[in-house]
Amino acid sequence: MTEPSKREVDSAPLLLSVVEAADALRISRWALYQLINKRRLKTVRIRSRRLVAPADLAALVEELRKEGGE
Repeated sequence: MTEPSKREVDSAPLLLSVVEAADALRISRWALYQLINKRRLKTVRIRSRRLVAPADLAALVEELRKEGGE
């Protein structure tokens, strides 16, 4: 098996737009903004843009999975 080239590894975005994050979670933008407003999902602001780190999406999914046992 070959390892991915540096270019392939570097092509993964460090931050996702709100639309991209919502698509990744398969939810609406409105639902994503609710998670943000309830401080369940961390974001980064750069000028007027609100962006989400993939690691924060993964952390949210893990948190939701743990709550799923309720």
